[in-house]
Amino acid sequence: MNNRINTTRNMFYRLIFSLIGALLCSSTALSQGTCHIKGRIHNNALRTEGKTLSTIYLSVFDEYDRIVAKDSVQLKDGKFEFIQKVDANSPILLYLLTGFDNGQVPVFVEPGTITIDIPQAAYPGGGVVSGTKNNDLYREYKAISDRCVQIQKDSLSIITKQKGEGWLDTPEGNMAWMRVGAEAMIQCDAERLEFLLKHSDTPLAPLMLEREIGHMLQEGTEEQFLSALSPDLKDHPYYRSFSNSVKARNLKVGAEVPNITLTLADGSKKFLNDYRGKYVILDFWASWCGPCLREIPHLVELYEEFVAKDKKLALISFSLDDKEKAWKGAISSKGIDKEHWVHASDLLAWGSPAARMFGVKAVPMIILIDPEGNMISSTLRGEELVRRVRQIMSGDLYYEGSGSDE
Repeated sequence: MNNRINTTRNMFYRLIFSLIGALLCSSTALSQGTCHIKGRIHNNALRTEGKTLSTIYLSVFDEYDRIVAKDSVQLKDGKFEFIQKVDANSPILLYLLTGFDNGQVPVFVEPGTITIDIPQAAYPGGGVVSGTKNNDLYREYKAISDRCVQIQKDSLSIITKQKGEGWLDTPEGNMAWMRVGAEAMIQCDAERLEFLLKHSDTPLAPLMLEREIGHMLQEGTEEQFLSALSPDLKDHPYYRSFSNSVKARNLKVGAEVPNITLTLADGSKKFLNDYRGKYVILDFWASWCGPCLREIPHLVELYEEFVAKDKKLALISFSLDDKEKAWKGAISSKGIDKEHWVHASDLLAWGSPAARMFGVKAVPMIILIDPEGNMISSTLRGEELVRRVRQIMSGDLYYEGSGSDE
């Protein structure tokens, strides 16, 4: 009897352990999914005569809009395959299939099986991507523009049949053709905006609003579209990028500043918004800039008086150098490698997205920002900067209601 009880008990424990193991495996699968990309190219001849496609790269835009290859595979019998692990906490991003000599194929890397069918390697833009939520949505979105193009082609064909090809070269014909194109584009933009609003909880919405549509929106309207995006996207890189582009276009005294990326001297990264709750001096400078170096004694004065004593003032020096040695050498030689003095640079010089978003055309340019992230001034320098910062830190908020950065 005891042996029978023990056998039953052991079977019960094995069953429990098996269920626990299954649950753990299920949990792991949910936290780290797999993106399986299966592709086919029917003709691998490239546009350049005599060349064929042999290697395909899976690439992505980095935060500075540079295309960076993440993986590569060899084309075999017209087929290719990528397998990517996707952590549940990682944002879904738009990648590119590269290696062609005439464009790329955009594809969202997300859990699931994605099929890509490319008729000709010479024209990869004609490829069809399908199989997962965001890729199917992107295909629907692109179809709107395709319909716009087709409408214009059909209209051109009708006009040509009715009036003859030569009529389009007349002033009247040219105006008629332009009107057809304008009507089609307006309809296209309206449909695309409606589509993105319908899917405002997907990464496609902020990505396309910034890259394709946002620049056409009037001031204020783009802010409304930003507000219409799902709060679930607040931490997504595409939301942050679109938000920054909106803030950059509307940058002025009293307006919220862009939340730029700060690549620090030690290689780590922070964001400007990490300093919310403090007044911020954001100093755009460069090691080769004489006037920038002449500002340093004034910044040191403010550092010693407020920053070093943690008086709710942050000092961030953002260098427009393109050589790390020159940048870090100047920090050391000028004696500004101090604790709590934040030094950042993306080493892209005038190509820096941070400088572009703040409209930096010359250095030094010093931005004074309030604890809520709104710009107080972009023109203060030297003794005037020191005087104004002391005034603010004493509680005299002279800038409130002034509407001026003077």
